[in-house]
Amino acid sequence: MPDVPHTKKQISRGLAWIGIGSTLIGVLDLGAMMILLQVFLTPAEYGIAALAIAGFPVLDQLADMGLSAAVIQRDDHTPERIDTVFWLNVLLSLAVLAILAVAAPLYARWQGHPVVGPMLIVYGAKLLVLDNASAIPAAMMKRELRFKELSLIRIVANVAEFAGKVGFAALGFGVWCFVLAALMRAVVFSAGVQLRHPWRPGLHFRPREAAAYARFGLSTSASQILFRIYTNADYPVVGKLFGATALAYYRAAYELVLELVKTISSIFTEMGFSAFSRLRYDRDKLVEQFIALTRQCLVVIAPVLLFTAVAAAETLTVVWGREYAGAALAARILCWVGLVRSIGVIVPPLLDGMGYPSLTLRYHVVAMALLPALFIAFGQVFGSSLGYVSVAVAWAVGYPVACAVLVWMALSRMELDAFAYLRRIAGIPGCAALAAPVAYFAHRWTDGWAAFPRLAAVWIAGGCAFFFLLAYLENISPRTIWRALR
Repeated sequence: MPDVPHTKKQISRGLAWIGIGSTLIGVLDLGAMMILLQVFLTPAEYGIAALAIAGFPVLDQLADMGLSAAVIQRDDHTPERIDTVFWLNVLLSLAVLAILAVAAPLYARWQGHPVVGPMLIVYGAKLLVLDNASAIPAAMMKRELRFKELSLIRIVANVAEFAGKVGFAALGFGVWCFVLAALMRAVVFSAGVQLRHPWRPGLHFRPREAAAYARFGLSTSASQILFRIYTNADYPVVGKLFGATALAYYRAAYELVLELVKTISSIFTEMGFSAFSRLRYDRDKLVEQFIALTRQCLVVIAPVLLFTAVAAAETLTVVWGREYAGAALAARILCWVGLVRSIGVIVPPLLDGMGYPSLTLRYHVVAMALLPALFIAFGQVFGSSLGYVSVAVAWAVGYPVACAVLVWMALSRMELDAFAYLRRIAGIPGCAALAAPVAYFAHRWTDGWAAFPRLAAVWIAGGCAFFFLLAYLENISPRTIWRALR
């Protein structure tokens, strides 16, 4: 492939821009949640909103079915095939909206909060009208590694979402602010993508010519649909067993840890799929890129999880408000899950990029069979003593098992020795473990301080220790990171 020699530089630049974009988007999301929860929404309202928000990622995936990913991965594009992919997406969106019209009110009635049903239906309409307008051009931009432009468009779109969340909440729309803000983001993103990569569908619908796209898309989307379902199955379990207010506290802990890990890791997974697709014919470069992205992901996530585990109550107080500090135990438990996820999160885009989505599907089948069952079982058995924390414990018990299956399949396919792989990545979480006593001492030494300065002391002390160890033991310093990005 003629563009492979330039891939390393493109990946570094793409990572830099995705990192900038994801960081700013994360800051905007965090700022919006701080304002909403400390000014406009009660914990009960936040818990009710979570019942609908948990379904949004599942709906996104159902309406696409991996067809956009197939556009990125495959090399045999024709206008007729791309047009067919678009119209298939439209048909899928219509099917999702029809199913929602029946299922969403039933789900809302089962949870005891009728507003959840209309929220899901309106979000489904967004998929049909707005998301399809951007799906194909955005996929083509990813294929061309135009991540700078995509990142800038996403930043602008998320500024619109931030304004929508706060603005609609201030106007008295309550939990609807999440849906209406998502509509604003989709409008801005679709307009931006069309401006930078204009594309209009033709009147071609030839399913046979796009059969390979559909097969690949179904394999990858089945994996993503299962992933979205089991990673959001904990919300309805907590809401049904422990109520909306308990769900608000649980979601605060989950967002603080696992949503943060998801946001950070998306920097690497988004670039990873495109990079692995280009390098799939060169095993040595593929292995090195896989290990490099895993290490880079750990460098960012490991210290964040360390500081969160040490100062969970202070972090929840600063971010969500004092009444959410009681979710600290759940947050600390989920930090272990976050560390495991940061190791395994690069593997699905690796397998998909190599052309083995069926292996990713096997992993998600294992996780789908295991985790929701554990959520229900742990909630029923330990709920009387642990409350919603029992579901966090279920995550800590079940997720490492599923992740071990995933990593084993990837290493086997690449013929990479497990011990060699662990030696290459273990130093970074090891540095975090060695820095933990310093962060813990800072936390104990500042006992009695207000939440924000105490949290700042943990970050400064633990951060200095972590990055000193990283430079001394792993030869990773801010200078080497800057050189890699350049």
